[in-house]
Amino acid sequence: MPYRTAWVLLVWFLLLALSGCEVVSAPPPDTTTTSVVLGVTPSPPSPTDVPAPPPAPVLLSRALAARQIGADLDAAQDLSALLNAYPNDPEAPQARFFLAESMARRGLWSAAAQLFRPFADGPTDDPLHAPALFWLARCTEEAGDHATAVDLYQRYRDLATPLEPYAAMRQAAQLVALGRQADAAAAYTHVARLDIVRGERAGSYERAIELHIQLGDPAVALDLYTELLDFAQTPTYRARILFDAASLAQQLGQAEQAAAWLRQLIADAPATSQAQIAVDQLLAAGDTALSPAAAAQVLMQAERWPEALTQFDLALAQAADLEVATELRRLRGMTLRFQGDFPAALAALSEAGAMSPNSEAGRQAQLDWIQTLGQSGEVERASVAYQEYAANYPDDPRAPDALDRAAQLRERLGDREGTLAIQRSLGERYPQSSQAASVLHRAAMALFRSGDYAQARAFWQILAEQARGEVQAQAAFWAARSAVAQSDPAAASALFRVALDAAPSSYYTARASEELGLELQGSVPLDAPLNESDWATLRAWVRSWPDQAAAPTPEELGLEADGSVRRATLLVEVGLGTEARNEWLAAIERWTDDPPRLAELARLAHSQGSAYVALRSAARLARLAPSDSPQPLVLERLLYPAPYPALLIQQSAERGLDPRLLYALLRQESLFDPLATSWVGARGMAQVMPATGEGIAHNLGLADFTLDDLYRPVVSVNFGAYYLSARMADMQGSIQGGLASYNGGLGNAQRWAGGSFISDPDLFTEGVDFAETRGYIKAVYGFYAVYQRIYTQP
Repeated sequence: MPYRTAWVLLVWFLLLALSGCEVVSAPPPDTTTTSVVLGVTPSPPSPTDVPAPPPAPVLLSRALAARQIGADLDAAQDLSALLNAYPNDPEAPQARFFLAESMARRGLWSAAAQLFRPFADGPTDDPLHAPALFWLARCTEEAGDHATAVDLYQRYRDLATPLEPYAAMRQAAQLVALGRQADAAAAYTHVARLDIVRGERAGSYERAIELHIQLGDPAVALDLYTELLDFAQTPTYRARILFDAASLAQQLGQAEQAAAWLRQLIADAPATSQAQIAVDQLLAAGDTALSPAAAAQVLMQAERWPEALTQFDLALAQAADLEVATELRRLRGMTLRFQGDFPAALAALSEAGAMSPNSEAGRQAQLDWIQTLGQSGEVERASVAYQEYAANYPDDPRAPDALDRAAQLRERLGDREGTLAIQRSLGERYPQSSQAASVLHRAAMALFRSGDYAQARAFWQILAEQARGEVQAQAAFWAARSAVAQSDPAAASALFRVALDAAPSSYYTARASEELGLELQGSVPLDAPLNESDWATLRAWVRSWPDQAAAPTPEELGLEADGSVRRATLLVEVGLGTEARNEWLAAIERWTDDPPRLAELARLAHSQGSAYVALRSAARLARLAPSDSPQPLVLERLLYPAPYPALLIQQSAERGLDPRLLYALLRQESLFDPLATSWVGARGMAQVMPATGEGIAHNLGLADFTLDDLYRPVVSVNFGAYYLSARMADMQGSIQGGLASYNGGLGNAQRWAGGSFISDPDLFTEGVDFAETRGYIKAVYGFYAVYQRIYTQP
């Protein structure tokens, strides 16, 4: 029986039972289909021995556990069994409510509405009244009954709960559908002026503005634009709003206001297409307040070189400050270079560098001159000039980059020894620079692959001794590998231990521990809960920081009553998970520098089952912590959580995976956000692409799979475990190969490996030519080591 067919029959029997004032048993669903979705293999019932149902509290608890992982059909079965066996027990009202919710979550809106209605029409002091009323409004909304939805949302708004703004937003959309634009505009404006997340406020402002324009009230719309600009922050979004506001102001004859907004747009977001239009409009209007320098930079970024040069000349004629004049002349020289006029560009840049050689603009002009020299074909001179720059300005933060570029040009000339000498000089002079980290590692890896282990080791040794963090771990690990190749086991062991201590969550720490034969085995069971003692430890750790000895208690903080937290909690109750997540994130942003509140936010989010929000709060807390304050185990468990343990343990066992590896993958993919959607469309905790998800569903025999099912943890974990296991099998059990295939595709993984067998996992990883996939392998493998260090193997 297909999955959705089982749902339909379950609903039909349940409603038939309710209409007769009693509850009857629902037909059993097809266990083959259900077990694939849930990752459970149920035992077939005996035809002659039907056991008594478990007690009502057990059935309700089991249903809520299934609900948490998105297994709504399993939840509905237990809830229906509870109502059938115990219709008058105290658990029955909750069972009816959650059964209605499970139907709504599967899109069975009419059936859900029938079950929600008694709660919505019941006493207002019933805790289930308000959420049922919101759900009922959503059901009628989905049914297209806009008028009833408006009335129901108004009833909910009249309750004055923290979700009133969200009810108002949804009510406004229904009012638009009914053609009641004025009422809708009023509702959107009401929401826009409330203290909820910025995105919802901004969206409400824009909808209200659009409606007022439709209603012929452009002046009101312009006032709303002014309010919106008071808090719009993201540059590209702000640029669009400024442009639209200026356009409306022009239509209303408010030329001065329009010009002011266009100038602000140019200053705030010069790289946007709106800025180009703004420059054109202001130049055409002869706006004397427009800065020629600002206009020139916009035109330069738009690759309109002749026009940019004209504006730079005007700006230079007005420049009185030496530093400003130097920067303008530098930019003019760059414009000439972009235009292809290298002689003129070199002259302009040389003049800029000489005007103020020790200023920021003057030094950058000198480097631009060298780069232009190289691009003009003078590669040898440019390489020498870069080295001279680094010698003349050894403390300049651009000196490492100058040496890197000198080495690149020397490599273009085919001078291998000269290239290595400059690279080594870069490492020795600036060992903690990002340029040294990448240049020395890349050069040493080439030497290692060519069999020059001594020189490779010398390069890595520089970073192993003087760099810090993951750079040091990487260099020490590969220096150790070089020592192994040189038959120097003592040195190799010492270097592996340097890697082990340098970056606890890195790929190299994980591999170093394996090379040393150390067993990473934690003591915490995956399903061990965090208890009050753990939270007390976290609070005590925060109080141990400087200036935090008098940190407030949870009661003094009172975060459970905070607006964002209350809204996040209630939004989950009415099935609006994305909105709930955004409210949580707004709270983190608001208290991003407040350690006690971040710790309490982590506790509250964890208690409500949001590993993602708790992790985000804990990560911010960890960044604020003093460097000499060792992280307590509770913080590590928040940073590397183990949500849905029964599901992951069971799925991993079925696929032959270590659940800690699967946790590491999910952490990298989504930070355990079930509703995550990537910019390319990957969905859910395991970030499965739609086409891949459909293929997996077909392979698993899921008859009624929909893409939205990927947002259900039970499906996402199942598909992620299946796909990782399959890709590891394709790569003959290699974890690195499986991860490369999961992220970069099987064909690419086999290309990088030269087949399906990986003899050296570290060389394989370094040879991955997709930077994202190479970083992915290292991140997941490093997280895997942390999970092994914290948690026991089930």
